[in-house]
Amino acid sequence: MKKSFKMLTLTATAALSLTFVGQAFAASGFSDLGNDTAKDKIISLQERGLVKGMTSELFAPNATMTAAQGVQLIVKALDLNLDLVRFFKEPKASDYFKNAKDDAWYSEALIIASVNGLDLPADLDPNKQLTREEFTYQLIHAIEVTGKLPMIKPVVVDIKDEDQITVDYSGAIQRAINYGVIKLNADGTLSPKTAITRSSAAEEIYNALEYLKAHPSEAATGVLPAKQGVDLIAAALGVTPELDAAIAPDAPLTREAFTDLLVHATETAGKLPLINPVVVEIKDQDQINVVYSGSIQRALKYGIAQLNEDGSFNPTADITRAEASAAIDKAAAYLKDHAAPVDENAIVTGEQAAALIAKQFGITVDLKSFDIAPDHKVTREEFTHVLVKSLQSSGKLPMIKVAPVEIKDEDQLNVLYSGSVQTALNLGIVKLNADGKFDPKTELTQAAASDQVSNAVTALDKFTQK
Repeated sequence: MKKSFKMLTLTATAALSLTFVGQAFAASGFSDLGNDTAKDKIISLQERGLVKGMTSELFAPNATMTAAQGVQLIVKALDLNLDLVRFFKEPKASDYFKNAKDDAWYSEALIIASVNGLDLPADLDPNKQLTREEFTYQLIHAIEVTGKLPMIKPVVVDIKDEDQITVDYSGAIQRAINYGVIKLNADGTLSPKTAITRSSAAEEIYNALEYLKAHPSEAATGVLPAKQGVDLIAAALGVTPELDAAIAPDAPLTREAFTDLLVHATETAGKLPLINPVVVEIKDQDQINVVYSGSIQRALKYGIAQLNEDGSFNPTADITRAEASAAIDKAAAYLKDHAAPVDENAIVTGEQAAALIAKQFGITVDLKSFDIAPDHKVTREEFTHVLVKSLQSSGKLPMIKVAPVEIKDEDQLNVLYSGSVQTALNLGIVKLNADGKFDPKTELTQAAASDQVSNAVTALDKFTQK
């Protein structure tokens, strides 16, 4: 558990006279970059004073990084500091990390990281080799928790060795790919457990800073507007929670309101049964809206939310984007560990159809715009229409000129869905039966819906290759 100190009298400037030494050498140029793919990025960072060499001439691009070096690089690059912090007593690195040495070159960076809310373990070993997934998670979380990261709706990317990624890091890694901070290997793998090199770490830092520089108007302010909260949950879980009519789309979401939205979306996405959790004592229970009380207790049970050190929840406080992202990551991890068995012969409901499409393609599917109720059993023509139109409206599928296909039972096809069905036939997303019929009114099974989505993925891949 991290220790925290109330702000009071001693300025950070006076309290800390430490400097970055030991492994921090300024350089006018590094002689060992050679043909390193990140050479230009490393030089750019060095010229801005954001990275330094192992010596005055050597950067050691292929050397691995320790946990302490990773923290220092992130703190330096994001310009994190203690300028506005006041302490009861002079802070020491060992106050926050039991394995840290207070006179080590990294001590100031560790203090700054902890005070600024970076997610580092209390038993952090400063000399431990840092893996690719660990550094990427720490970098993305650091930018989010300090309010610097723009808001996006991440598109889930297929990672060939996803089973090797630590569940808690999965969400941050997906966002890192979306931001262009990292790229997968040529074979589609990430190699998450591989020790990260100084070159790769510097490249991630450069890419992150470039993304932030290119999106100044989207910079996170910390507070999460309701509509963006809904979109963020929908993109991650594939279920679009319904916003309370009393909450304006651009109004900040409170911790209790966001938790309620996330819990219901999590339970729907995973087909989780309602549970009767062991009631946890919440010190400020009297401040919680009774409507949200059950959801908060279940969130605590699922591990999606947690209480503050003093046992309070701060239900009416505005939730930050960083807090929301962390909670969503935990929800996704819970669902991954508690996957519900799928009955392939079960009929797909409207809500399940929207979730399937949204999760696969990272888009929001608005059932209301299709006039389909969440519990409605979806027919073949309806699912095809929702799939095609959602992909087109999101910009993933361009409008194409179709060659009309003869459908033997076209007279049974809803005229509103005809164009989508023809598009799907042309792209190979669906096909006619052996007798040339489409059976538009047939209710669609889970297996058939999954097949359509899989075919759509193949169709989109062909477009990207052209």
